[in-house]
Amino acid sequence: MLATMQRGNVKQFHGAWYVRFRTTEVDSDGKIRRRLIRKWLAPVNDEYRSASAVWPLADIEVAREAKGGAPGGSQCVADFVDKVYLPFVEAKKKASTYRFYRDTIKRNITPAIGQLRLRDVQTFHIQRLLDMPDDLSHGSLLRIKSAASAIFTRALREGFITGVNPVRGAVAEGRESNFKGHAYSLKDLEYFLASLDEPARTVVGTAALSGLRESEVRGLQWQDYDGENLSVRRAVWRTDVDKTKTPESDAEVPVIALLRTMLDAHRKRNPDSTWIFAGEKKGFALNLDNLARRSIIPKVGERWRGWHGWRRGLATILFDLGVDPEIASKILRHADSAVTRRHYIMLESRKQGRKAMRKLESLVAKKVKTTKTRKQRSK
Repeated sequence: MLATMQRGNVKQFHGAWYVRFRTTEVDSDGKIRRRLIRKWLAPVNDEYRSASAVWPLADIEVAREAKGGAPGGSQCVADFVDKVYLPFVEAKKKASTYRFYRDTIKRNITPAIGQLRLRDVQTFHIQRLLDMPDDLSHGSLLRIKSAASAIFTRALREGFITGVNPVRGAVAEGRESNFKGHAYSLKDLEYFLASLDEPARTVVGTAALSGLRESEVRGLQWQDYDGENLSVRRAVWRTDVDKTKTPESDAEVPVIALLRTMLDAHRKRNPDSTWIFAGEKKGFALNLDNLARRSIIPKVGERWRGWHGWRRGLATILFDLGVDPEIASKILRHADSAVTRRHYIMLESRKQGRKAMRKLESLVAKKVKTTKTRKQRSK
């Protein structure tokens, strides 16, 4: 029996959401039949208060019906992604996360395995996918693998396929990446503050002295600043206002005296703005990439190395001052201090090596002197 169906419509009924749709079935005798189907989706509550919130669930039910309602995964990967997986991500995840998965899947995954049925995809298909782009770095391939794994994890959880995630056994090789994130220094900060005009000067000062991510700096509103702390409550990516990157990111960051002076002066210049850094035309959160291109790079040239360098710079400066990486990770609001150590504290190996050897030299000199003095006393 062959079947086609419409997307249907979502309605409330007795405190719950339902999807209703019709299927057109062609039985073995060639007769066309129409069938109305109604599926329960979710209760009406704070999470599912509107029809738009439950449409991803509705699409899953319609797609499940299209494949016969039983494990088998006859739906092709591309259809599952478009009708089930991406609608789920768009409804549940941050806008930046949705765009990452959408673009990664469209660019790398769908062209390679999009026409395969879900149940037919095996580990060797994923391995071929990861082996094909020989110009990509190891990190890029890991991101592709992560996106593929998320697709099949969702398919398993929704009952489209059974067994083991086929991505699990695949290995991402790729070329070695020589990327080393840049960390601004205190000398850089001094140079930038002396070179830039407002509001670029205060924006850079905030990024450098708070360690906030670019999206978090954009997301700051005056209600988040009490003169002593900046409360990180939201992130703005492009035109989307969303929650912070992780639960740990939603926290307060202490404001030191220099930054307090800059923010207070900035507030006097912009008394009526909701956002701490607002665009002139629309009054929405300031686009920091545009600010860098128009107001920062013309002033500082090649010394500009992006916004994230200020975050790495703060971690590195704190470490040089003797602050334990565990404490630095709290300031940067990392869930794991290992992330701070591995990716944010940028040490100059030669400089740090000389510093360590000087400490050793001092210790050895003190030890040798003490030993010699003891020998003299014994005589």
